[in-house]
Amino acid sequence: MENPERRFRLREGTQIVGYMRRLSERMLLFSRDGFWWRGHKIDHDEVDEYTGLRDRNNRHIYEWDILRYKIDPDGDYLEGVVLWEGRQKVFGIKGVKETAFIPLFIEGIAMFQPSQLEVFSHLYLNPELKEYLGVRD
Repeated sequence: MENPERRFRLREGTQIVGYMRRLSERMLLFSRDGFWWRGHKIDHDEVDEYTGLRDRNNRHIYEWDILRYKIDPDGDYLEGVVLWEGRQKVFGIKGVKETAFIPLFIEGIAMFQPSQLEVFSHLYLNPELKEYLGVRD
């Protein structure tokens, strides 16, 4: 049975204010730190969805994260942004210098191991990169 839980990062503009877990259509849990969860809503105006992957430091990877990634586990790190691709309906990495979009999952199989990924910033903190990549909200 597939796990219906979905996770989200909650923001007020560029400030992360907490996290939300949707366990079912009616069951939502909120946390300020991602550790202690309760049913009290946290005010926010932006929501970033969890991709289902963690990085090499065991951090959840959300859309809009900027990360270092390796296509080849023995290769060099590249830089990219985690984005939702609406036509394919998948999360993927859009390279900063490379034009490729690499899906994080293909037919349910993860394309990266945690050791190949490292979050180091967020796109919402880098409007110049957002403009360079041609990304819209």
